[in-house]
Amino acid sequence: PFFENFYNGGVRSVRGFRDNTLGPRLEAGGRELPVGGAFNTNASFELIFPSPFGQEVDTLRLAAFLDAGQVYKDFDAFDAGELRYSTGLSVQWQAPVGPIVINLAYPINDKEGDETESLQFSFGNTF
Repeated sequence: PFFENFYNGGVRSVRGFRDNTLGPRLEAGGRELPVGGAFNTNASFELIFPSPFGQEVDTLRLAAFLDAGQVYKDFDAFDAGELRYSTGLSVQWQAPVGPIVINLAYPINDKEGDETESLQFSFGNTF
């Protein structure tokens, strides 16, 4: 069932792509809807820089990232040529209420039908 599938794309996987939009799709009502899949690939490289304001503001940091990932119907459907990549910059603030992150992302190899967004926000920790 679709509710047991993996989904990919978004601030916690492949930044620069809208949340949960990568992978297999199903046409319904003239729209293609993401349905996820049973095999998920995800990789992220993040280079974190110290606060540009020194020790006075050690709760703020900058990062450059490179993300890759995709969802496939199953393991046999894996095709490395279908992986999506993105790169960008991130501002991370360790706020008293939890981390707040702003990403400026650039999808490197988006294809027709992919849903992208360059500016993304996230609040809270990733588990």
